[in-house]
Amino acid sequence: MTEEINSQIFKILKEAEHPMSTKDIGKAIGKSWHTIQEHCLRLQIAGKVSCFRVGRVNLWSLKK
Repeated sequence: MTEEINSQIFKILKEAEHPMSTKDIGKAIGKSWHTIQEHCLRLQIAGKVSCFRVGRVNLWSLKK
């Protein structure tokens, strides 16, 4: 399940024209905000995605 969600996150971010919020990724995949946040944080620790905050929103993109 974890790898499936990670693959979906990679696919969404790869196709995105700009960084995406946790909420928008969750909507696209059909998973909760909390689930996506947890997966994205783990991917960030692994060095696979980047994150920055705008106000109270985390924006995610693939690490280049």
